[in-house]
Amino acid sequence: MPLILPILALLILLAQHAQGEPQLRMATLEYPPYSSEHLANGGSIVALTRRAFAVRGHSLQIDFMPWARVRMALRNRSYQGALALWPQEIKEEGLRASRPLFYSELGIFIRNDYPLQFTELKELHGRTLGTVRGYGYPQHILDAGLTLEEAVSDISNLRKLNARRFDMVLLEHIVGNHLINNDEQLRGKLRWHGNVLERVPLFVGFVPPTPGEPDWSKVFEQGLRDLHSSGEYMQILREHNR
Repeated sequence: MPLILPILALLILLAQHAQGEPQLRMATLEYPPYSSEHLANGGSIVALTRRAFAVRGHSLQIDFMPWARVRMALRNRSYQGALALWPQEIKEEGLRASRPLFYSELGIFIRNDYPLQFTELKELHGRTLGTVRGYGYPQHILDAGLTLEEAVSDISNLRKLNARRFDMVLLEHIVGNHLINNDEQLRGKLRWHGNVLERVPLFVGFVPPTPGEPDWSKVFEQGLRDLHSSGEYMQILREHNR
């Protein structure tokens, strides 16, 4: 009996602590090398995000899902935030943006045997362009007069491009190169066109807190500062850019 009572008290304290710690859940999509279930530590932005919360004493659950489901989950308040987001997506979902973690070059991928020359996007009026359903593309691209064909993911679009379903895919430069170079069916067959249509910052976005909830955007910013001060921020980037 003397041993049982202290053990019970310890179990009660541990249970109370577990119940009292806020649950932090974020959603993301397959967007390598920034976020991917198939990369070490989930990719560069996932690794940075997870570590920034860890140094502040918080564990983070990150779930991967199609982008349309990410947006639905945010609207249902099933998650406290999402990554990696473009400015338009932050605006449309009413989120609080982190500092920009990366800057991406948005442009067009084509087949190697497809000659394409243009100075302004409007010169391609009427041609079909592969896009992903739910992405927050810059409005000037959407208004350029192209026929947009939606898919559920970037890799699906690249496979359609390779199958000659259309002649162009709108995609971020580093992401497209990563997907092509890691797919035997696409490698050596598709390429970045070269024209940068938009330089887009990538954010972590947070749902505004309800009364009594932590402001996770502030916790994240504090964690990023800690990583910068310790040098771990650049170490994480180097590990994911080898």
